[in-house]
Amino acid sequence: MSNSSYILDSYDLVRSLTLGALNSTSEEVADIIPSGLNNNIRWNLGHILVTQDFFMYGPSCPHLPANYLALFAPGTNPANWEGDVPSLATLAAQLEEQKARIKETFGDRLDEKLPQPFQLGKKGTMNTFGELFAFSLFHEGMHMNAFATLNKTISAAK
Repeated sequence: MSNSSYILDSYDLVRSLTLGALNSTSEEVADIIPSGLNNNIRWNLGHILVTQDFFMYGPSCPHLPANYLALFAPGTNPANWEGDVPSLATLAAQLEEQKARIKETFGDRLDEKLPQPFQLGKKGTMNTFGELFAFSLFHEGMHMNAFATLNKTISAAK
């Protein structure tokens, strides 16, 4: 079994956990921003989508609606949202589609060098699509932790 198959299997697992959490959330709960926090569950889900497309396809995120960068890029938050915001069902469908698209596009290219190395601040450099993709799974997990914290905080406040 190649390293690529391990990371793609991990992708299936991580994304299924993300979609399971999304599918157990209501539209109302997805938009609550608990006191002292900047974002909501919907933002975290959209941010996962945008960031993984950014990592794998570049900063223009060509497979996502144009307004998604303004909604979900790093440094954005729901307090500044303008225009249409995707429903949870739309985000779920896009996360599923993204998984299939990335697996098809990069499944046999994970060892391929990036057009240029991706520098993660002063913390390190990623040189292959596989390295960047593995980091995107770590990133998704971080935001699923934020999702769980938001859910717990919202439930405790009820």
